[in-house]
This record gives sequence, structure tokens and C-alpha cells, in this order.
Amino acid sequence: MTLVIVITVMSAVFLAIGLATLHLLKLYKLQSERIHTLQNQLSALCEGAAGTDDRILKFEQTLAKIRDHQHAIDLTANSQPAYDHAIRLARKGAAIEQLIDNCNLSDEEAHLISRLHGPQKTSQAGIH
Repeated sequence: MTLVIVITVMSAVFLAIGLATLHLLKLYKLQSERIHTLQNQLSALCEGAAGTDDRILKFEQTLAKIRDHQHAIDLTANSQPAYDHAIRLARKGAAIEQLIDNCNLSDEEAHLISRLHGPQKTSQAGIH
């Protein structure tokens, strides 16, 4: 009779171990699937981050070009008031030396502004 009890207890222990093993196998399979899903999501996130890095680099390059262009525009805009003032002076009959001194123009710039915007000198020899 004790042999029957020992066999029954051993069978119960083996059954419990078998059921626990089945449960652990199911848990292992479920966790493996979750790990695979998380790996796929992580890969997608990394690819997205790499794409974002490329876009940020392009934005930075575009921003640098825009800054350079804006700087060039600012330089042009800063020099424009001197030309406007020189044109006003030339229309009033200012001498070329005055345009050079007052407006910080080169000799060529002063001559050009004087010729384009200064008082028109009409020569009698040119009229027929």
C-alpha cells in the first residue's frame, strides 16, 4: 500500500512539474513574441530618427543659406541710404568731391551719380 501512495505522490509531482513546464513554455512563447514586436518597433524608431537627423541637417543648411542671403541683403540695404543721399545732393548740383566726402563714395560712383542725377549740361554745339 505504501508503494501505491508513493507512486501516486510521484505521479502528482510529475503532473505538477509537467503542467508548470507547459505554463512556462507558453509564457516563453508569449515573451518571445513581445520581444520580437518590440525589436521591430525599436528598428522603426531608429529609422525614423535617422530620417529626422537628415531633415535637421537639411534645415540647418537651408538656414545657413538664408542667413547668408539676409546678410547680403542687409549689406545692400545699409549702402542704399548713402546712394539716396548722394542722388539728392547731385540733383541739387553738388560737386563730385562733395559726393565723395559726404557719402563715402568712390570716385567712379560719384561721377556716375553726378552724370545720371546731376543737372543736365546742355551744350549749344550739340543742338542743330
